[in-house]
Amino acid sequence: MTALRWLDRNFERYIVGLLLAAIVLLISVNVFMRYVLNDSLSWGEELTLWLFVWFVWVAVSYAFQQGSHVRITFLRDAMGPAGQRAFEVVVDLLVIGFLAVLVVQCLQLMLKPFVLSQTSVVLGLPIPVLYASAPVGATLSILRMTQHLVQTLRGTAAPTEGA
Repeated sequence: MTALRWLDRNFERYIVGLLLAAIVLLISVNVFMRYVLNDSLSWGEELTLWLFVWFVWVAVSYAFQQGSHVRITFLRDAMGPAGQRAFEVVVDLLVIGFLAVLVVQCLQLMLKPFVLSQTSVVLGLPIPVLYASAPVGATLSILRMTQHLVQTLRGTAAPTEGA
């Protein structure tokens, strides 16, 4: 059980860290090659873009886990404790519903023949791998929002600050 607990606490953090480190390294190498060696990696920019897209979608889930997304809380703050809890439940359910629709729509798009047959220009990687970042990130986000929903229903959710 401790391995699952470790994954639950750290999965997105380490993936985001690795992706960001790879992006910084790749850009740094490309800048060095371009301005010092007068040559650049032909595939560096495309790979950086792919890594960045995956970074963003996994970071969305990480932000849900940390409770770091921007919130406008004036309506919630005007309610009493019971109303705030109910409001949090409704918001969590709406976000989970939106993310579920996003996953379904992304998967439907990815399975279209014209998408399945596409490859990236420079690297020749299958485009569905790039598109998979959205449903993977949204699925991770659903997991994090479900965890928050359960904590809210149990009354163990950490209080969120207004933004």
